[in-house]
Amino acid sequence: MMPQISVSDSLYRQIEDATDGQDTEEAMWQMLHLFQRGNNPSE
Repeated sequence: MMPQISVSDSLYRQIEDATDGQDTEEAMWQMLHLFQRGNNPSE
């Protein structure tokens, strides 16, 4: 089972806007990947 997180309504709306119509979970994985790459430039 995947862990669940709680976010503010404002952050949730930003996430929804960023998904641009795609699956929210898939968009979150893409955001996580981009965040990790940005913080670990050796990848």
